[in-house]
Amino acid sequence: MGDTIKDELTWKVCPAAIHPWKGVCAWLVIIGTAAVIVDTNLIVGICSFAFLLITLATFIFPSTFTIDEEGIRAKYPLHKKHYSWGQIKKARFLENSCALFHTRRRSWITGSGMHVFFGTQSFEIAPAIKSHLAEEVFT
Repeated sequence: MGDTIKDELTWKVCPAAIHPWKGVCAWLVIIGTAAVIVDTNLIVGICSFAFLLITLATFIFPSTFTIDEEGIRAKYPLHKKHYSWGQIKKARFLENSCALFHTRRRSWITGSGMHVFFGTQSFEIAPAIKSHLAEEVFT
């Protein structure tokens, strides 16, 4: 492992706020689909609205991330995840986000891992995460 940060780093990201047109489109899909279905069946329309809202929650609502010496925590709109640095066995970094996994091979048993959004602070957050990870983690 490389040099590590000493302080806690916390940030909040709402992808829909960063990409407003995509956010508007997401809301239009949610409301439009539910409205069309409600016209046919109220219960199915309400269920479709809830399903689409839950499915797109990490995009349209803010998520909070925290990095410290222990590991990384994510507080998404509907759930929380925590990985200690030693638990992370695989990492994929993109321009504005990364995916962290606690196994080398992905399967339906291991789930989707932790998706970390950098927002507008990728220049600070990506190196902070990378500094805590072992070399064999990067793919």
